[in-house]
Amino acid sequence: MTQEARFSRLDPELRKAHLIDATLACLKQHGFQGASIRKICAEAGVSVGLINHHYSGKDELVAEAYLAVTGRVMAQLREAIDRAAPNARERLSAFFRASFSAEVLDPQLLDAWLAFWGAVKTAEAINQAHDQSYGEYRAILASVLTDLAAEQSWQGFDADLAAISLSALLDGLWLESGLNPQTFTPAQGVQICEAWVDGLLAGGMQRFLRPVGGR
Repeated sequence: MTQEARFSRLDPELRKAHLIDATLACLKQHGFQGASIRKICAEAGVSVGLINHHYSGKDELVAEAYLAVTGRVMAQLREAIDRAAPNARERLSAFFRASFSAEVLDPQLLDAWLAFWGAVKTAEAINQAHDQSYGEYRAILASVLTDLAAEQSWQGFDADLAAISLSALLDGLWLESGLNPQTFTPAQGVQICEAWVDGLLAGGMQRFLRPVGGR
């Protein structure tokens, strides 16, 4: 039986996972511009026609790979939060530890992030996938920060704005780790994020208060 015949007999979810793995391998090796449908097909051992049967083109396939990768990361982060103590500060600490775990800092995963980010402004399907995944990611952070504000009795605290700030910090650390993993250790990455929250608790939350009479 040929590779393509075996592929066609797989469960639809397994076929999708196989194509996504092939897409990630090509993105790592060739980058977004160089990862053509033909190269992805060769990596997966299937024909161009078979991929075209499932996807409208490379952009849609890469967008689905993006959502699959972010979905796996999001599941790990949610699981870490759910296992943590009920107070918001401990849930944030669990989120940070999971963010700098070996699974999330996997070099192949970080290479995929770099390729995805490089394609966000050049392909609408990938841009939409980015907006969807980051909206979900910031919502997780905003939810925990809202709980922290309630526990600390912060009136008028803009958790959405604070979540943008914290997610930007995490993105910058992930990017730096992807470019040069020797810059800081995972423990130091957690330390930096903990310092951000310490600053919030020490009075930095004033920077995220909504203007009086504002929205």
